[in-house]
Amino acid sequence: MITLLQNNDQDAAVRNNLIGADSPSDPDDFNVFMERDKQLMQLWNSDSPNAIDRFVEGTWRLIEDFPAEPGAYQNLMMGMERYERAGAFRKARELAGRLSDSPVPDEFKKWSRGFLNRLALPGKRLSLQFTAVDGREVDLTKMRGKVVLVIFWGARCGPCKIELPRVQAAWEKHHAQGFEVIGISCDSVKSDLEEYLRRHKISWPQYFGGQRRTENKFTLEFGINGIPHMLLVDKAGNLRFDNVRANASGQSKGDPIHFEEKISTLLAEQTDY
Repeated sequence: MITLLQNNDQDAAVRNNLIGADSPSDPDDFNVFMERDKQLMQLWNSDSPNAIDRFVEGTWRLIEDFPAEPGAYQNLMMGMERYERAGAFRKARELAGRLSDSPVPDEFKKWSRGFLNRLALPGKRLSLQFTAVDGREVDLTKMRGKVVLVIFWGARCGPCKIELPRVQAAWEKHHAQGFEVIGISCDSVKSDLEEYLRRHKISWPQYFGGQRRTENKFTLEFGINGIPHMLLVDKAGNLRFDNVRANASGQSKGDPIHFEEKISTLLAEQTDY
């Protein structure tokens, strides 16, 4: 299965525990796999030239030798996201296309196709429709004239807990001007979500599918692997900013516009929508 990472650069030991839980290999083969994967993770964390390119190509060789190990495919997903964050969109698309066209498990094909779908969305209308956990009907096409932040998150996600107070402060500051937030919960336990919303007095609508996080229809549709992940939609319903971070230190390379400035800019726009 796909492991939905909470942080693209999380500690390798935590990641290895997740991989081991899903491994179909016998212990000896798995140890060989993990030794090679460990070398790849050292490359992932290095500053050496073309480290991510080498990490990706090394992962393809690992897949050739261990095609049943889900951890190797997770490496490719991490590689796509690292390319995306670095602004290397051509490489991100090429890697996602290669994965979706390869004889790999269906769940990874679905995710990579969702990733390609999301990379093609900036500047285009975003469609999102569901019944929220509190019974409200949510339809993004009926929110024209509003600036809408869509946040993929989880109540047990540490990085999400860092971002959410900033999101909540922005909602309180700009809501009267037409700023809305939609939550896409990646929680598997409904009570975890409800308790977090109650404790932190979060009132915007939330999607909860009741499936495992890896089967969340919206994370698959948009190729969301690491959370938190935020999409910012303008008054016309177009996706204007992808992979938004409320914390400036988490912004993608080459993105000089801070969270509050993005919201203020979109709110100030005049449009016929």
